Amino acid sequence: MDLIARARQKRWHLAGHYSRPLPAPFTDALRGARALEIGGPSPCFLADGVLPLYGLVASVDGVQFATETVWHGRMDEGEYRPEGAAARGRLWIADGATLAGVPEGAFDAVVASHVIEHIANPLRALEAWRRAGRQGSWLLVVAPHGSQTFDHRRPVTTLEHMVSDHARGVGEDDLTHLEETLALHDRARDLPMTDEEFAAPRRDNPRTRLLHHHVFTTGSLLALLDHAGLEIVAVETRRPQDVYVLGRWAEAPDNAAMLARDAPWRRRSLFRADRRG
Repeated sequence: MDLIARARQKRWHLAGHYSRPLPAPFTDALRGARALEIGGPSPCFLADGVLPLYGLVASVDGVQFATETVWHGRMDEGEYRPEGAAARGRLWIADGATLAGVPEGAFDAVVASHVIEHIANPLRALEAWRRAGRQGSWLLVVAPHGSQTFDHRRPVTTLEHMVSDHARGVGEDDLTHLEETLALHDRARDLPMTDEEFAAPRRDNPRTRLLHHHVFTTGSLLALLDHAGLEIVAVETRRPQDVYVLGRWAEAPDNAAMLARDAPWRRRSLFRADRRG
């Protein structure tokens, strides 16, 4: 990391982007909930994170797509108790895109940090996450803003594209975005590796799940969640790249104000692409 990047990160730390708690709507909604976390544990949910979820919820179960992952090493099905969690939960080894084998209607909230961009068919996944929750349950999604990551050269995924993926029943073995990723991924913003070290695990994505299938801005993420049937309650951005969205499942969500070009979250966003609308 160069000196400019180090100085930038230090400023962000001092400004509280990694530690200053999110606004009350986030914590109020999740306090005392029985939660299901897809793809955790997540640093942002620890006691010193921006949303100390593990200490807020009554319990948290976890879902991992495999017993061995790049991000967490080995995690066997059984007990799930992230650092700071108030009670033991259960870890399910299940695909986060389908939640096969995970109880339906059992949770007050589903949370997923840096997961949705790795899912080939996010609308199918959102349907599964909705089924896991009780009626009117909460969903918290944390996703990277594409303009701030190694994806910044790639086009933002359109809602129409994701709707088409859902209609065609695209599965997690889909490699539609592989060549785009190999060509446009900004390797200078990623770990040093050879061309083959970078390409091989992404070609093997059904096993590794390293690909970012989709690239989001805050607005495109909100459009996806609106289409899926989420009433959007709160939106927050944090350096260096994170978008936090909290919502509640509804039969007929009215998100017109949140999706408008003059929505207040746009003016507050830390990311220029959001403020441009």
